[in-house]
Amino acid sequence: MGGQALRSPASINASGPAEGKMTPERTSPKYDVAIVECAILEVAAELHPQRLSADGLSLKIVGDPDDSRELETVAQAIRNLREFGLLRGRDDEIVELTPAALRAVALLAG
Repeated sequence: MGGQALRSPASINASGPAEGKMTPERTSPKYDVAIVECAILEVAAELHPQRLSADGLSLKIVGDPDDSRELETVAQAIRNLREFGLLRGRDDEIVELTPAALRAVALLAG
């Protein structure tokens, strides 16, 4: 991770290569689960201690709420972060960062 900053939510919707066209072998950043995971961590840390539902957080991250593929990417990223222990595993749909996630975001941002 050497000095790499977290990507802002706005960067998720940015075009891919410099000329603004996606190459066939490259996925748009808004469909890249790892990039979306970073954005979720960043947004959730910025909002901390406020807690949002998964749907509420999705609306803060997605560029097009009618894009089902983008919404599924966010849902998968939330599931992954829960599985990795960076979001609390809760029975409800509230997204809550673990202390480890908060610390990691702080270290990477600073």
